[in-house]
Amino acid sequence: MFSYFAYGLNILSEIALPEFISVDSPPANLVDLKVTIDRSQAISDLLPAEAVKEGAVIQLNSLKALIYVRGTGVFIIENGTHVTIIPDTTSQELLIRFYLVGTIMGVVLYQRKFLVLHASAVNINGGAVAFLGVSGEGKSSTAATFVTHGYNIITDDVAPIDLNSNSLIMHPGFPQVKIGEKIAQALGYDYETLPAVHTFKEKRALLPRQGFSIAPIPLKRIYVLTTDTDFAIAPIRASEAVTELARHSRPTTLYHSGGAAHFFQCANLVKQQTIYRFSRPKDTNLLSELVKQVEQDLSQFPEVAPVI
Repeated sequence: MFSYFAYGLNILSEIALPEFISVDSPPANLVDLKVTIDRSQAISDLLPAEAVKEGAVIQLNSLKALIYVRGTGVFIIENGTHVTIIPDTTSQELLIRFYLVGTIMGVVLYQRKFLVLHASAVNINGGAVAFLGVSGEGKSSTAATFVTHGYNIITDDVAPIDLNSNSLIMHPGFPQVKIGEKIAQALGYDYETLPAVHTFKEKRALLPRQGFSIAPIPLKRIYVLTTDTDFAIAPIRASEAVTELARHSRPTTLYHSGGAAHFFQCANLVKQQTIYRFSRPKDTNLLSELVKQVEQDLSQFPEVAPVI
């Protein structure tokens, strides 16, 4: 078994996950998550033929989930403590890892009662600054831009917030940010030399391990990214902010409702912190200006009471 630490969890895995931080094996009573491979079952034993043909199946609740991806396999997540992988006969390890370290870990954390934002986050002066947005809005690109400007990555795509501590804290994931070719070129990276994260997606991995910390970090700011013709940062009223958090978090992003518990998590966060909308042009020539806009906002308004 391989031993890792990610998202605040001690993980034992039968599959190597080089994206995660490798650690010494913890005592059995301190293992938070086990990842095992089951080759004794076939996908056809678990799903009807019609579902297999669809290409993807998601059955999700707070205790048990089944996620099927054609060409990859079935992931069964139970109680946030065990992931069982039934691989497809043609699956590649890179694909299994791609879903496991992202979507599947998001479900694990959801089952462990975290508020799991579909966000990328960076450490700015000791606080977690998260960027929410729909797929393609630029969460990862924004985080990569901050990394290039000397800030440390906290997480990419899966951002778990602990609402049960004395203050809002985020648990770091692992030191990787996914970027496309245009962003890589704009930030000065050789796209062709960056490692792949998927067998067909047009993204590569930026691996900023230097400066990455596994320690939980206080939540400083949440921005909802939108595209516009100019830069603007403005607070979002509480009722709208709850909606934005809900739609950009697990399990909503997997087309399932978290029910009242999920809604109250979002409302609780909004009670404690203002959420901001960050409008900006999606122009690679203005990436440095994006960083300046956030730096200026944080310096002018480091702490703002929630907008009702």
